[in-house]
Amino acid sequence: MIPTDFRLKMQTIYGDSGNDWMAYVEGLLESLKDRLQLTYDEPFSLSYNFVVPVRIRQEREAVLKIGYPNNDFSNEFHALQDFQGRGMVEVLDYNKVEGWILLDRLLPGASLHSIYDEEEVLSIFALTAKRLWHKPVSVHSYPTVQSWSKGIGRVRERFNGGSGPIPEELVLKAENLYTELLDTSTDRFLLHGDLHHGNILYSDCSGWTAIDPKGLIGEREYDCIQFMLNEWEKWEVPIELLRYRTRTLASLLSLSYERLISYGFCHSILSASWSVDDGLDGWKNGVSLARMFEDLLEE
Repeated sequence: MIPTDFRLKMQTIYGDSGNDWMAYVEGLLESLKDRLQLTYDEPFSLSYNFVVPVRIRQEREAVLKIGYPNNDFSNEFHALQDFQGRGMVEVLDYNKVEGWILLDRLLPGASLHSIYDEEEVLSIFALTAKRLWHKPVSVHSYPTVQSWSKGIGRVRERFNGGSGPIPEELVLKAENLYTELLDTSTDRFLLHGDLHHGNILYSDCSGWTAIDPKGLIGEREYDCIQFMLNEWEKWEVPIELLRYRTRTLASLLSLSYERLISYGFCHSILSASWSVDDGLDGWKNGVSLARMFEDLLEE
């Protein structure tokens, strides 16, 4: 059941341990098929976890997610439970030791990409975010915005203190601005960590509902950034879209307009740094976005 492209990706990223994990997944799928009385459909388009739609006892539609054993899947595992009943997809069953989660399937499952009116999209995003955000209560040690910000340092290490293909002045500004924002951060919440158009789906039973949380501790403003960085290239004047989104979300969610813009700039450079670290050219997109946020900062 494991698609060839996903198999190659796991081999490239994890080497022999990736091959071992995929062999484990194949055996686990056979075991869960009998134990939970599952019928499998074709796997979804896969990123870094194995995710497949299933039917339980030929009755209930669900989604089985098997995660590679690392911190990212552990954080998602805990976040799914901590967000239960707060705008997040329902966990039906799980086994942390075996590394799988059985989730309710959101049907029809259209994402925010299916809504073309930006005002409506922003309203849905705000309502979903309000349901999700709450003070952290779990004993699980989630990553923080501060720990994420250190990702910029990996570019410095890679280029002997330089910034590689990312303009030096932008990296330096992001480093300083991150420090300023984190030093003045006062109200920290459990955040989704990747709350964008594709991770908010419509369910006839539950309405608009979030999926695939990363689990992150930080200010609420930070959880808006992935959304604001999404779907901007379709607009003739992207900076006008960023300005509109920032002002609207600041109003709808009672957030700081200045901190939204500042975090947007910082995360754009962090995203560019991640791309450079992974050997990808997505850093160009991060730099373009950072320059637009920089223009908004200077208004």
